[in-house]
Amino acid sequence: VIYDQKNNGKYEGFINFPDPNTEFKFTDGPSWDVNYGDTGADGTLDANGDNIFAAEAGYYRLKVDKTALTYSMLRTDWGLIGSATPAGWDADQNMTYDPATGIWSITLDLVAGEIKFRANDDWAVNLGDNDANKKMEYDGSNIVIDEAGNYTIELILNVPVYTYTVTKN
Repeated sequence: VIYDQKNNGKYEGFINFPDPNTEFKFTDGPSWDVNYGDTGADGTLDANGDNIFAAEAGYYRLKVDKTALTYSMLRTDWGLIGSATPAGWDADQNMTYDPATGIWSITLDLVAGEIKFRANDDWAVNLGDNDANKKMEYDGSNIVIDEAGNYTIELILNVPVYTYTVTKN
């Protein structure tokens, strides 16, 4: 399921495709009555169009603009970065995806400092928390780690509002 958070016809969600060469379409619900594919593989949605193709297995961010009839897909691997991590702001600590729970996680030693989540070892897609309420925002504020210790951190992207947990072990 991908979600329209602002009720404006723009949908987004993260989907795991466990197998390479996965084909899919977007539908208005659990029915093929109204479906959109991409005839021509040009990023434009076509009613009853050809299946959309994900060549590589992986965890994808899907975006759909139902008004403009466009979509995009980005394969993502997630990591944790920040002054609290062992490599600081210089390198991500790779997170692990659990297909059974749909959650990314990592357990590691942190020092007091800050963290953020990044996709693909790049700042183009990063998540922080502007209000310290465990709800993620793109390009959001750094997340504060108050004290050193061993932590398990989870990134939860398979829900309408992206969230995270930070648990000291």
